[in-house]
Amino acid sequence: MRKFLPGAVAAVALVMTLSACGPQYPPGPAGTVTDRSAAYFKSGGWRYRLTVTTPDGHRDTFRVTRHDYEHCFHRSAYPTCTHR
Repeated sequence: MRKFLPGAVAAVALVMTLSACGPQYPPGPAGTVTDRSAAYFKSGGWRYRLTVTTPDGHRDTFRVTRHDYEHCFHRSAYPTCTHR
């Protein structure tokens, strides 16, 4: 029992540490959020996307984390909205 307990504690600590690290996606261009979309896939879970219009009128859609999606609303300034 004494040999099992430290191994179990280490395994739980490792799983907790790895699950705390979320995905990192490259940042999109600075601009105004014009669209948001969230889609659920059985194989991969939720995928969040923002569409941003840059000052020169170019529209770019890119994948973001759930945190960024929840904090960036329509007409908000990206990437400033991600720091709320």
